[in-house]
Amino acid sequence: MISMQKLQSLVAFLSEDPLILSLYLNVDTTQRTKEEYRLTLRGLLKQVNGDVSSDDIAAVERFFDFEYDGLARGIVIFACRHQSLWEIFPLSVPVEDRAVAARRPFVTPLQDILDEYARYGVICVDREGARLFLFHLGQLQEADGTLGDELKRHKQGGWAAQRLQRRADGVATQNLKDAADAARRFCEENRCRRIILAGTDDNLSAFRGLLPRPMLDIVVGEMALDMTADEAEVRDKTMRIIRDQIQAEESALVERLITAAAKAGAGVIGLEDTLTALQEDRVHTFVVSEGYEAHGFRCTNCGYLGAQETEACPYCNSEIRPHEHVIDAAIRTAIEKGVAVKSVAHNEQLDKAGKVGAILRY
Repeated sequence: MISMQKLQSLVAFLSEDPLILSLYLNVDTTQRTKEEYRLTLRGLLKQVNGDVSSDDIAAVERFFDFEYDGLARGIVIFACRHQSLWEIFPLSVPVEDRAVAARRPFVTPLQDILDEYARYGVICVDREGARLFLFHLGQLQEADGTLGDELKRHKQGGWAAQRLQRRADGVATQNLKDAADAARRFCEENRCRRIILAGTDDNLSAFRGLLPRPMLDIVVGEMALDMTADEAEVRDKTMRIIRDQIQAEESALVERLITAAAKAGAGVIGLEDTLTALQEDRVHTFVVSEGYEAHGFRCTNCGYLGAQETEACPYCNSEIRPHEHVIDAAIRTAIEKGVAVKSVAHNEQLDKAGKVGAILRY
């Protein structure tokens, strides 16, 4: 499993020749067949063929032919075997398909995954106790629980029934308090970054009032869940909530981008203006619609990227040549400049606005 230490070592890795291959492949068989993702793989490797070493491409093909066990949902590979770099990360979460050739590993999507799916807690409560789960990158890391006093059911009616009901309600309230204390300790000890609550509306309403504010601030969703649900059901249902949260965050980022672009100076939308801002080192966050690619032009000397053909490079006056994958080249340039890159899936606003843009530093 990927660690922050490993990620930091990848960020620091540099190779001038040959370039590093960074491959992200969605191998989730609930979304696509093996034949479909193998076809996607061939297309991705064809896209970077000639930019990276043929030895690295062959090593990736051998891995999928003979070594991959078919159990992951996403595969991430960083390859530059001439510089002793060969890292494979099978993930329990799907990834967006992409192949990038650059002097540094393209770690931005992996950083996003670590941020989005890292160490989230699930608290499933009822009137008798709680079940506690810690998931990291789609895998169960820890499970715990608390069971309070049993709530006995009585057949008596009248005054006695009311008295027994009040007693049962008091027991349930104490059980929920004990569950809240256990959940607080569990989330603090496991450094949960997000929390999902599960249970009935009535139980969750009472339970939320027992949680401290710092815990409530990181609750990202609630759901109905049977207390006897198994690990797979808990994981799958909560990951859908996490994905909804990610989509909401991406929508907020696009809103911010479009607002910034409308303020004439805080952001730009569209290929030409975005490439210009990138060339001028003004980009803070490079935002692009998932899967978007475009034809453009590139300087043979300084690497300038443009959307429109010119007689010569406007920066160094060298020759300009057509470039079939100018978005990938722009992402590569952004990575090498230390710019944050965010690929946004299925966002109609961004697609209509031009599919690519940037939030600027100045």
